[in-house]
Amino acid sequence: MATTRLGLAPFDHGAQYITARGQAFKSYLDELVASAYARRWTPKMADGSDIKQMTPWFVGTPGMSSIIRPLAEGVRIATERRVHSLETGEKGWTLVFEDESSIGPYHAVAIATPPADAKLLAGRVDVIAEPLEKVRISPCWAVLVRLEDKLLPAQDVFSDMNEVIRWIARNNAKPSRPSRGDHVVIHASPGWSRETEDVESETIADELWSEASNVLSLPPTRPAQMSAFLWRQGLVDQPVGETFLYSSAHRLGVAGDWCFGRLAEHAFESGLRLGKAIAQSLE
Repeated sequence: MATTRLGLAPFDHGAQYITARGQAFKSYLDELVASAYARRWTPKMADGSDIKQMTPWFVGTPGMSSIIRPLAEGVRIATERRVHSLETGEKGWTLVFEDESSIGPYHAVAIATPPADAKLLAGRVDVIAEPLEKVRISPCWAVLVRLEDKLLPAQDVFSDMNEVIRWIARNNAKPSRPSRGDHVVIHASPGWSRETEDVESETIADELWSEASNVLSLPPTRPAQMSAFLWRQGLVDQPVGETFLYSSAHRLGVAGDWCFGRLAEHAFESGLRLGKAIAQSLE
């Protein structure tokens, strides 16, 4: 779940919406809506009717990153410090950073990163590292397009258009977004994204906008702004199959949507349950 900007226009370039099936995540969503961090989104069909949803769609306001903002309140967070390795000793875990500085010791460590990074950090703990071997994740190119005028058809969302495009959405059709013009998010299919992982982002932006214009029968238009972003760890193809992984002997655990699925709710449940497991092991 992420929000970026082209100029002043916000774009949700990762997860496009979230749903809730379990009571714990439903309760959290209720809190978000009550505190104005999220709202229901009912995108429109071409005839003006609502797109049918098996479960209600919700989006962060004013962007998808708002979904996790309340969780960070009152928490000390250090950013842009990449952990190179974890070292354990009699007093607990020490985090060693890429600049060779370190911090610790800590009684327990929770790793909430993509599985490839988690495997590097937890590699010496076999009960965690071995299950990570079977995780498979596909990349996803996201292209953000800002148009000065409304150009897209009346419909707000298009999915599985062809072998290249998996998703097109009018981002500013979501609640609490700017109404002027069209702000378009395009997600490429996993297969196409995998084949083009090493292509320059400017070329990807041009190609996907051209493809989207073709499938939507749009007139030739040069966007006011356009950008492409590659999610290398974008879509979970094969998860671990467990909600989280934790070694009480080592007091080390991993969490993420990729533990059990690919939804935001899976990530929420994973982190929640890992947190409880850590707390219990420290009692």
